[in-house]
This record gives sequence, structure tokens and C-alpha cells, in this order.
Amino acid sequence: MIGTVLAFWLTSAGPSPCQPPPCRGAPQRAGTEQAPPFKAPSEKPLDFRGPGREEPEPDVAEVVLGWFGPGDPDHPDVGEFWRGAVLALDQENAAGGYRGKPLRLVPSWSESPWSAAIVDVTRTVYERGAWAVIGGVDGATTHLAVQVALKSRFLLLSPGSTDASTDRANVPWLFSLPPSDERQAPVLVEALDRARAGGAFVVAAASDHDSHAALVAVRREMSKRRLTPATLVEFALSDPDVPALAARLVAAEPRAVLVLAPSRAAGRLVAALREGGFPGLILGGAPVARTAFRRAAGAAAEGVIAPLLTGHGTDREAFAHAYEERWQEAPDDAALHGYDAIRLVTEALRRSGLNRARLRDAVRALAPWSGASGSVTWNAAGRNEQPVSLGVWQQGRLAALPVVP
Repeated sequence: MIGTVLAFWLTSAGPSPCQPPPCRGAPQRAGTEQAPPFKAPSEKPLDFRGPGREEPEPDVAEVVLGWFGPGDPDHPDVGEFWRGAVLALDQENAAGGYRGKPLRLVPSWSESPWSAAIVDVTRTVYERGAWAVIGGVDGATTHLAVQVALKSRFLLLSPGSTDASTDRANVPWLFSLPPSDERQAPVLVEALDRARAGGAFVVAAASDHDSHAALVAVRREMSKRRLTPATLVEFALSDPDVPALAARLVAAEPRAVLVLAPSRAAGRLVAALREGGFPGLILGGAPVARTAFRRAAGAAAEGVIAPLLTGHGTDREAFAHAYEERWQEAPDDAALHGYDAIRLVTEALRRSGLNRARLRDAVRALAPWSGASGSVTWNAAGRNEQPVSLGVWQQGRLAALPVVP
């Protein structure tokens, strides 16, 4: 049944989505234009006009970079970010580091990042002398780190945040490699609309920060298309009764299910849906594209659709070979973004020297930059404008899904 639904989705373009009518505002006088009810984002790149570029380069024995995330390659949720990062760091040091000086990556993490971890990030900047911080590995930690970056004036490059609200903070020190939830939502909702084939669909979203941010973007896109789920359930990650949640979702007899949750939670829910007999198509948000999801879902991952947040960069094949040789499995989007975050910062360092303000300038000026994850091009807010496509889990790997005309 999964293959049948997937084949239908691939071959049927379906009807064009219905678009809402233009909004009717207050009457306007002739020759005037109605102002938008909100401040539109600037198209001019954010810049830092403060001091610091004149500071001379210090003499240091090593170049320290901070890492806001677990420094553990076996972390069950986000270990792949660290795997990609340390692989890049080892390659950069083998190539001479920074002008002959070694690069060192210092992790800061706690399972309560709002307390101990963010304090350690601050210490990494002030006491250990980090020139930049790679992080956070998700939207919640990036929100925390950007507040420190604004006041302490250091480059913050996130390999894991898809939350567009961090961009709206208008902090010129922040850059984010993954495309935002708002860029993913149209692709996911279009796929959901095709997969349901005119029938019902349901949505399950966890209550954590990133899942809720993704849900907000998805609901906005569904509203544009006048789509309404038969059931929308927001669930706490602490809720252990996954089979009951799965039963609640399938009670509406949907043809498609959208799951917005962290990788392991999404994997457990998908496994419960299949064990409960759901035969239709399952789609997921960005965490469903990660290896952590496949491990948690097991055989139930087969046929699940997720967004691909990376492209096919010039160095991807070499990276994938080195990664598989070291970690005995294929890299995912998290590994690619962790890898490119280190490479991009080190290349910028060689251009800027050891100066935080000039390093920020160099990261902005490098774009378009070709990495293993594809071409990096910053928008005005410092978000990578990588296009989003779809992938499908097949035999333990996330393969690109053919584009539907």
C-alpha cells in the first residue's frame, strides 16, 4: 500500500491548490497605497558598523572555536553534527590549521542548555578566547547563543537551526546553514496535499521549541492553501503512550500523516503508526531526514518522506567517503552541515586573521561559497538560501525523490 500511495503521488500532479482571495483593506484615497500592517524584512544585508576591526592580531598557541552542542559522536539525537565537525577539523589541521597553528573545537553542552550550557558558552568566549562559536544544533539553543553573540560580538554560525524567528532578531553576528522552516513548509504542504489525494490527512507535532516553530510555518502554509487536517495533535515528549497517540491519529482514517517532532520521537511514532496498521504515506519535518530517525523507526522508516536540506556540493563525494570510512555509515544532513560549518569558518579565518569583526565580514563576503552541502548563499538576515527538495527513506538511506511536474 505504501508503494501504491507513493507511486500515485509521484505520477499525479493533482489539481492546482486553491489560493485565497486578495485581502480587502480599508478604503484608499486615489493615488495612495495601503501600508502593510507589519514591518517587512529589509533586503539589505545586516552589517556590523561598530569597532573592533582595527584590533591587531594576538600571538596565540592555538586557535579556539566554540561548539554549542554535545561533543559526543554517539549522542542519540544530534551526534552526527559533531561527527561532521570533527572530521572537518581533523582535515583542516592536517592541512596546516591556521597559519601553522592548530585549531581546537571546544564543546559546551548540558541537557539543560538554558542554564549550565549557555554559561559555558560565555566562558568559552571570554576565558578560553574562542574566535567564533559553531551552534546551536537546534533552534532553542541558537536563540540562547544569539543573545550572547549580540552582546559579546562574536560570529555565531548555526549548523542546526531552522527556526526563522532567530533571523528576525536582526543580529548581524548570526548565520544559519539550514534553510528555514518557512522555506521547507511550502514543499512539505504541497507533498501532503498530493499524498492525501483529496482524502483526509492528520498532523502530529511535539511541543518542543523546534517542532512548534515548524508547525507554525506549516499551518501558515496550509491556511494559504485552505487545507485543514482532520486531526491535529500536539503532544509532550514526556508522554510515554505512543501507541495511544498513533491510534488517535489513525482514527480519522487519513491517507497521509505529517509528523513534526525530534528525530527519535518521530521514529517511535512512525513505528507505532505502522504497527497499528496505518498503510498510507508518512511525511516528516527536518529531523526525520536524520540518521537518528532511521535508528529509532527501524524498518518503519522505509517509504517515509522528509525534506532534503542540502544539495550536491563539489566536495560531497569525498566527504561521504571519508565519513563512511570513519563512522561506518552514510552521512546525513546534520553531518554535512556540521562539516561545512567548520570548513567555512576556517576558510574565513584565513582571510580575516584573528579578529572577530573581520571574521564576521569574511563569512558574509565568502558567499556564494561551495561546500559539501551545496552552494551557500546568505540572504539579508544571514540565512542560507539553499533550495529544499524531498527525499524518501529507502533501504536505510534517504534518496532524492523525483520532482513532480
